[in-house]
Amino acid sequence: MIYFITAFYSEAKALIDSFGLKKLYEPSKFQIFSGDEILLIVSGEGILQAAIATTFALTKFGASDRCIALNIGICGAKEKKLSKGDVLLCNKIINHHSKRAFYPDILITHQMKEVCLETFLFPVKKDTFTGEIEGDIVDMEGAGFFEAALSFLAPHNVHCIKIVYDFLEYEKIEPQEVTNLVKQSMPFIENFINALVEVNLEFCATMVEEEKLREVIEKLKSSLRLTTSMTYQLEKLLKSYIIRHENLPEDISEFFNINVNSKKEGKQYFEKLKKLLIS
Repeated sequence: MIYFITAFYSEAKALIDSFGLKKLYEPSKFQIFSGDEILLIVSGEGILQAAIATTFALTKFGASDRCIALNIGICGAKEKKLSKGDVLLCNKIINHHSKRAFYPDILITHQMKEVCLETFLFPVKKDTFTGEIEGDIVDMEGAGFFEAALSFLAPHNVHCIKIVYDFLEYEKIEPQEVTNLVKQSMPFIENFINALVEVNLEFCATMVEEEKLREVIEKLKSSLRLTTSMTYQLEKLLKSYIIRHENLPEDISEFFNINVNSKKEGKQYFEKLKKLLIS
């Protein structure tokens, strides 16, 4: 299943038209549209609304290892090095208020510019906002969506795609203009989805089963005395390697029976293992 979360119907319309989605008349405070293995939910504006809508969708309609969730919508750009209509993939997402930062796993090649997104509780206008903006772009939903979706889905299947609408100077958002911008962005969105689906199919079809992968992680965690953070890094690196090579590296067994005597020694071996897995 592919889940789309948008704040406004004007952002959703191009997706609805492109994928032939039909409205679901289920009791819900949200507008919901569905099609062949696709579900779109219009969350409404704001971090909390995005988080609630995402949680509702993934709880009610289900989440599996192959499910993909995308937050698609307009944003404001901090600098004019970007252009109106630019289609952007967020490689870092910051909640301005909690200061939490999230890093999507981008395992595929794509044609979008990558940027840092910062999510606010309120519209940011450069002539009245006096605080610091860390991100390249700003919105009001991305961080809420992302944190909620991560509770259900793998990090490589959760992404924010944003389209530049203005440069923090707007007075009024024109719905038709928003729809047109999303419509122009559809080739980027469709190509990205197709690549994600392919990665998921390849990963699920790989010779290395999940159970075997768990066994390998546990062996390496024990032999190298890995911390929780290092174990998490290891899992991501292993999955990325498998996607690229369809199997584990033959040399990995050399790390199974190492007797690590200190944290420093464990880190040294871990760095060697990381180099192997990045190749």
